[in-house]
Amino acid sequence: MFRKRAIHRPAGLSLLVLLALYAAGCTHTQTESEALQKSLEVNGRSQETVVKFSGTVTIDGQPPTVDRRSPFFVFAYDPKNPPKGRQTPFTAHCDKSGHFAFNTYGTGDGLPAGSYVVLFVQPKGGVDELKNLYNDPDVNAKEERFQINLTPPGKTDWSFDLAVAGKDPNPSPGPHAVMAGRQRKER
Repeated sequence: MFRKRAIHRPAGLSLLVLLALYAAGCTHTQTESEALQKSLEVNGRSQETVVKFSGTVTIDGQPPTVDRRSPFFVFAYDPKNPPKGRQTPFTAHCDKSGHFAFNTYGTGDGLPAGSYVVLFVQPKGGVDELKNLYNDPDVNAKEERFQINLTPPGKTDWSFDLAVAGKDPNPSPGPHAVMAGRQRKER
């Protein structure tokens, strides 16, 4: 009986050590950086330099009324590389205080350097609560305040106040307008 114990104890200990080593090797969690590099590699892309682009949006001087049924989106539309098919421009969500921050590879890191036209949409029930006044890049490109040029290191205090009260809705936004959080299809 003593002999049986002497044989099983080292074998049991060895088994526990092997299980511990195996578990330690299998519990490696990929870091955000490793996951990004793997994704870029799989898709045959390289990481672009990004610059900060964040700030606040107000509507008639007040933060937007944002909830689950009525989110508020800020878009950065690149007129030199417009979205194709079902793609949308770069998108950021506003919080209840009107703050937004664009993300490319990580939280709040920004967008690739370049020139953009800023668009705004607040969809609710398939209708833009902003009366389609700020969702058309062809219209917004005519206003200097919506034309932004992002260069390093970027900017984190952009401020946009959108006048909506007392304005008539735009009944027919152009073919490049974004609606209800999606790129509108060509007619």
